[in-house]
Amino acid sequence: MIDDDQVFALSDTVSFQPLGQGEGAVILLIESGEIFTCNDTTSAFLRALDGTRTFGNSVDLLAESFDVARPVLRSDLEQLARNLSEQRIIIEPTAVPQ
Repeated sequence: MIDDDQVFALSDTVSFQPLGQGEGAVILLIESGEIFTCNDTTSAFLRALDGTRTFGNSVDLLAESFDVARPVLRSDLEQLARNLSEQRIIIEPTAVPQ
């Protein structure tokens, strides 16, 4: 489970490029060359992860922009954060890359 006080940031091994309002974004894993596209929700979540904002604050920020109940959004973003963390797209700033 991800704690609301955890802080995340994009990994240094990732290039993230928003495509514009309503168009999502592209994520490049620099080491492997893998490219992912993401929807607006994922793009907004990744933009919110600045290495200082907590997970809970990121959820609150996105709850203002999306028409969804906060508990549902939090659950969805927790699952997303776990997936992004497993792929090393996001890291906890204090975590040392392996």
